[in-house]
Amino acid sequence: KGMRKIKILLIISICFLVKLCFSQSMKERVIILADMGHDPDDEQQIVHMLTTSNEMELEGLITQTGRFFRPDPPAKVKDLRPYLFHHLIDGYEKVYANLLLHDKDWPTPKYLHSIVKNGQAGNGMADVMVGNSTAGSQWIINAVEKADPRRLNIVINAGANTLAQALVDYKENHTKEELKAFISKLLVYDNAGQDDAGAWICHEFPDIFWIRSTGQNKAYGGPTNSNLGPYTWKPFPYTPLGQDAWADEHVRFWHGPLGMVYQHRKVGETTHFIEGGGIIPILAFCNPGLSNMSDPSWGGWGGRFQVEKSLNVPSAFEIVHPDEKLFEPYKMYTEDQQLFDTWVNPDDSTVYHDIYTPVWRWRQAMWNDFRARMDWCTKPYEEANHHPIVVLNGDQSNQTLKLKSKPGKIIKLDASASTDPDQDELSFNWWFYKEAGAKPYLKQIELKYINPSKVQFKIPEDASGKELHLILELSDKHPEVSLVSYKRVVILVE
Repeated sequence: KGMRKIKILLIISICFLVKLCFSQSMKERVIILADMGHDPDDEQQIVHMLTTSNEMELEGLITQTGRFFRPDPPAKVKDLRPYLFHHLIDGYEKVYANLLLHDKDWPTPKYLHSIVKNGQAGNGMADVMVGNSTAGSQWIINAVEKADPRRLNIVINAGANTLAQALVDYKENHTKEELKAFISKLLVYDNAGQDDAGAWICHEFPDIFWIRSTGQNKAYGGPTNSNLGPYTWKPFPYTPLGQDAWADEHVRFWHGPLGMVYQHRKVGETTHFIEGGGIIPILAFCNPGLSNMSDPSWGGWGGRFQVEKSLNVPSAFEIVHPDEKLFEPYKMYTEDQQLFDTWVNPDDSTVYHDIYTPVWRWRQAMWNDFRARMDWCTKPYEEANHHPIVVLNGDQSNQTLKLKSKPGKIIKLDASASTDPDQDELSFNWWFYKEAGAKPYLKQIELKYINPSKVQFKIPEDASGKELHLILELSDKHPEVSLVSYKRVVILVE
């Protein structure tokens, strides 16, 4: 009887775990570290993030110091300005009811207020030590320890020392095996390296999944005033001031209280390109049908990175990098300097081939997405545009599709069951992302169109061992703002 009871309990436990796994959201879990208030770009980024918060599972908003927000001489910052997070969430609260008309997955304002925490008040590793934990560092530990099989993405738009403090605290009280499991659940996307803690973490914990972007992170609006990339904010001037005028039209005015708290990015007398470097790491988790940051070489709205980690990736800021040298050697994933994307802008035939192209190729869709989401803040469902729904070979999920094949085989793909919630006409754009993947096939592959929604192609005879990435961009022909949904097909050639 005792064995029977044990078997019954075991079956019940297995059923519970299976149910738990299937009930878990497929969304990405995200915690954001930000040095709020040092530059208006932080507030711009968080407003933009709030309009995409239905696409991710946001688990923490932690404010701390960074490269631009650091005491001098070294000391504790008296005010980490968490009220800026709360101020933006208050704006979100006033449009929350209208957002629910467009999707039911928006986090409640009450919940968002509850996940705002303060991290380290000092700068860099000088403020990291046993016994120096903060509400932010403990919040990270609690999030990792949740009974959730999904990884936890840490977006660092500031310094990284609150994460470093969490690792110090956890290591102090756990076994090597527990620490290894803890590290394995983290994926860190570091915006430029804004203190020396990132180098220390990657030196001390070499197995940690750490991406550092020092170029592509800035490509949503920049990267510089003289090299702005594709012109995605027409008809306003091709300048940072033009970008700001676009934000006046499509974000700040006529879009409710959330738009009204979208700051002008003016530092002194200079208006800088929109949203700085911090929005790209956030948008990386909004298109699971296009990309997966666990495979940084795939590319997507978050950029494309190397297959292997690089040694001693420097901070983007000279003020930080000398401090990082103290913790060499360390390794991180970073931009691929050997294999640049090549992309021809369909609007003006300009050829882009540089470090920024892996973001620039998506930028029109990204700006359109933000514009449409701001419309959701005030418009009823019938008056706004919404993303098409991709159905590929019967697969209705918003995940990428992986296939195995052999050289010479014919692959047939059918997206004819795709729909648009607003009944707009659909446009199908199929293309091979030649540079993507761990083992890219760089030669041209001919696509045969049966009709716009159906294509087929032959696996090249010399593609054995390669990884082919086919992208379907499904866009609607909306008269005001076109939106794009994606489906990536990854073919592993045996």
